[in-house]
Amino acid sequence: MSANTTALKHLTREQVLSYIYTHRSTTQKNLKDDLELSRPTIIQILKEFEDQGFICKGDPQESTGGRRATSFDFAQNAKLAVGVELLSSHYEIVILDLYGETICCKRYELPYQNDSNYYIQVCHSIDTAIAEAKLSPADILGVGIVLQGLISTDGTQVVYGKILGCTGLTIDCFTDHLPYPCQFVHDAEAATMDELWQSPSLDNAIYINIRSNMSGAIIVNRQSLKGTELKSGVFEHMTIVPNGNPCYCGNRGCLDAYCSTQALLKKGEALSDFFHQLRTGNTAAKARWMSYLHYLALAINNLHMFMDCPIILGGTVAQYLQGSDLKLLHQTIQDNTAFPTERKFIKVTCCPGSPISRGAALPYIKRYLQTLLGEDFRL
Repeated sequence: MSANTTALKHLTREQVLSYIYTHRSTTQKNLKDDLELSRPTIIQILKEFEDQGFICKGDPQESTGGRRATSFDFAQNAKLAVGVELLSSHYEIVILDLYGETICCKRYELPYQNDSNYYIQVCHSIDTAIAEAKLSPADILGVGIVLQGLISTDGTQVVYGKILGCTGLTIDCFTDHLPYPCQFVHDAEAATMDELWQSPSLDNAIYINIRSNMSGAIIVNRQSLKGTELKSGVFEHMTIVPNGNPCYCGNRGCLDAYCSTQALLKKGEALSDFFHQLRTGNTAAKARWMSYLHYLALAINNLHMFMDCPIILGGTVAQYLQGSDLKLLHQTIQDNTAFPTERKFIKVTCCPGSPISRGAALPYIKRYLQTLLGEDFRL
C-alpha cells in the first residue's frame, strides 16, 4: 500500500469517527450521504471502530417501511479522566467521560496538609470514587490535580504555592500511589479549560477567577498563554493602589488585596449572606459593593487596554453576579477610560456552578480525542 493510500485511509477514518463523535449517534446511510463514502468503506471502518471499542451499536432507528437501520454510537465511556481540586478546607474529585460529561462528583471535608498522609488519603479517595462508579482503572486516561499556585511547564511541580504552603511540591506525592499519569494544573488555567470546552466559539479572552484569593489566565487562540516564567496570567498581583493594602505575596496594593472575596467579606461572613444583604437593600453592603466594583473596574479597564478581548468573570463570585452589576462595571469604565466603547465586553463565565476540578481532567480528554479525531479537530 502506497504512502498516499495509507494517508488517505487514515484521513477517512478520522473523518468518520469525527462525524460520529460530533453527532453522537449515526447510521451507515447518514455516513454515506453526508461524507460521500462508499458503503463497503463505511462497513469496514465501522467494524474496525467497533472492534477497537471506539463505537458501539445503539438502538435501531424508526422503520421507514423496510428493515430498521442500526445506529452506531460513540463510546463516550471508553476512556475517562479524573480531576481533583485541593483547597484549604476540603478537596473535590470529578470523573469525566469523553464528552466532558460528569460521571461522578464528590467532596471530602479534609483540611489540606502538606504531608504524605494527606496525599495518601486523596489517592485513596480517587481509587474509591473510580471503584464506586464501577469503572475500570484501565480506562482512566489520567488525573489532573488543580490548586492555587504557579505550576511548572511540565505540570510536575508547584513552583509557587504560598496560599496552601506547598511550594516545591512534586507530582511524586500522587504518582507513588496511583497507577495513572498525573499532572498539576493552575486553578485559573483549569477554569479556562472548562470555559473553552463549553464555549466552542471562544478564541481570545481574559479570565478573572474571583475566589477567596484571585487568579487569572489569558486565552489566546484557545490556549492559556503561559509566558516565559508562567506569570502571564498573574494579574491579581498587579498594583492598583500604590502602598495600599497588604497582599499575601508580600507587596502592597495588589488587585487581590482589593477584589478577592476575602477583601470583600467581613471575617466569618459567607458570600451568600453578603449578597443576600446586598440584594435586599442593606446600605452598608451596598457601600462595600460599590467600593469593590470601583477597584474591579479599574483593573478590568487596565487589562482591556492591554488586550482588547472579552473579559470573563469566574470563580465563586460569578454565580451571584447580575446584569445590573455588569452594567455598573461597564458604565464605571466608560466614565474613566481613555477610549470609551459601547461594546459590552464583560461577561460572566458560562459555567458558574462547575467545579474547577473539571478543567483539570479535560486536558487528558482533549489529548486523547485529538489522537483519534486529528489535531485540527476543534475542541
